[in-house]
Amino acid sequence: MTNRILKWLVLFALALFIIAIVIFLFGKPSFSEDQVVLELEGPTQASVGDEVVYKVKYGNQTKLELNNLRFTFNYPEESVVLKPARPDDSGHSDGDKEILKELTETFAVDALQSGESGEKEFRAFLVGDRGNIKNAKVQLEFRAGTIRSSFEKSDTISTTLVSVPVSLTLVAPPSVVSGQTINYILDYRNESNDNISDIRFEFTYPDGFAVQEQTPSPSGVNTWFVPLLKRGQGGRISVKGALMGREGEVKTVSVSLKRGIGGEFVNYQKAATSSLISNPLLVLDVLVNGSRDYSAHLEDRLQYTVRYRNNSTSNLIGLNLEVKLEGEMYNLETIDTNGGFYDSSSGTILWNAAVVPDFSALLPNKSGEVKFSVSIKDDFPSGGVGGRNFFVKTAAKLRTPNVPSGFGDSEVATTANLVTKVGTQPTFSQTAFYNDPAFGSSGPLPPETGQETVFTVHWQITNPGNDMSNVEVKAALSPGVTWKSIVSVGLGQSEPTFDANSSEVRWNIGVLPQGIGGLAPKYEASFQVGVKPSVVGQKPVIVKDGKFSGTDSFTKEQIIFNAPDLTTDDLVDRPGEGTVQ
Repeated sequence: MTNRILKWLVLFALALFIIAIVIFLFGKPSFSEDQVVLELEGPTQASVGDEVVYKVKYGNQTKLELNNLRFTFNYPEESVVLKPARPDDSGHSDGDKEILKELTETFAVDALQSGESGEKEFRAFLVGDRGNIKNAKVQLEFRAGTIRSSFEKSDTISTTLVSVPVSLTLVAPPSVVSGQTINYILDYRNESNDNISDIRFEFTYPDGFAVQEQTPSPSGVNTWFVPLLKRGQGGRISVKGALMGREGEVKTVSVSLKRGIGGEFVNYQKAATSSLISNPLLVLDVLVNGSRDYSAHLEDRLQYTVRYRNNSTSNLIGLNLEVKLEGEMYNLETIDTNGGFYDSSSGTILWNAAVVPDFSALLPNKSGEVKFSVSIKDDFPSGGVGGRNFFVKTAAKLRTPNVPSGFGDSEVATTANLVTKVGTQPTFSQTAFYNDPAFGSSGPLPPETGQETVFTVHWQITNPGNDMSNVEVKAALSPGVTWKSIVSVGLGQSEPTFDANSSEVRWNIGVLPQGIGGLAPKYEASFQVGVKPSVVGQKPVIVKDGKFSGTDSFTKEQIIFNAPDLTTDDLVDRPGEGTVQ
């Protein structure tokens, strides 16, 4: 009995093992993502400007139907893709082609049965330079049978640009001193086996480059058109100009070769090169009163210091320094050139080796300085109202025609400019009247105890210099002084206001234009206050703590000054009669 049971157990285990093997061999899932084919074919090498063909091949080797297949094809960077032009509103198309703006295309396949396959072509002109690697990519998103999740696949191909039909050699100096005159030279040659037509060269200059001369003359703005470039034929384009920049800046010039394709000139080939702004051979700096940011005022004495240094490894001989004084605020009658020659016809001070020994031969790394001084005028010139700023400027230039070997320029030169702003100088006056010309008089004078006397306070402002902002005048009424709510201002001006909690009168002007009190009338406000004294022999204070404040809109200086307190004894029309009786 035991042997029979054992026999059946062995047979049962063997059956289970056979079933497991069958399931393992024949019970695999009917779908495998690896059996979905997606391949991207294309050339691994090409010439710049070649039109290449990419083929997207796809297939379904699974047992399930694939559906909702969405393909996204990404063209290589900078490619030029031509597509048939869109029909006009009437549905007509003349067969022309247009450039695809986006370098991405999509297409869809609703369903792909088991065993089915397909392919789609994409064409593009490759743009770049020899040695560039251009990558194209295709992505596929799809669903399989009744499986709820979606699947993704992708493939990429790289194409190396191994040759160029037109060789471009763009040359620029590797290092440049700011302000130096340089030459950009482009040499080009048709290295293909065919003639090339309808090409043009477009230069893109760096910031700070000023064109002086172009050879040959361009066909348009920084553009040279070549109708036909025969096989083996070449040419040269030369551009001369001055390059400005800060030390350490990299300045890049580039050239695009464009070819007429599909009725448009499209990028076909590119070349670029860079120059580094290096230490200038000469360094020049200008300070006034020890600073580059000094703000001057009327009658200021300006002490200028011009500092120079030889940064080169060569002796610089025969130097000349010129400093031009610009601006109507200089009082040129007060100039002290410290040995230099002042040319009044050009407003320029000149120094040479006869005055500055360093200028005969300035040794490498040698530095020095030249000084001169001049005063600011004692008044602003007359002019219109508002919108005018006052400043003075020095423009210094140090140069020599004796150029060390290795430098192609006709002279070694450096410049430095300094603009010094001249701050405005407003005035503020605070006065009081008993018998005011506009309001008349009220109450006894001298003041008497128990009786009210009314006084009129006047505020006047002038501003001959720059515009001002945030301008305000304020003062406090003394205890026992009452606000009469009677005010007067000039046409279009704001009125003073009184704050009973603080006993403060405020006149918020805001913007104070330049020229007020000159060609334009002064700003003026007047208001009345009453004084009822109680102590005999006093001279009551009418207003106190008067203050003018505002900001020079040009120099950004904060301007504040105070006005003396006004008593009943300080009247314009009845001075010395303010003692209480």
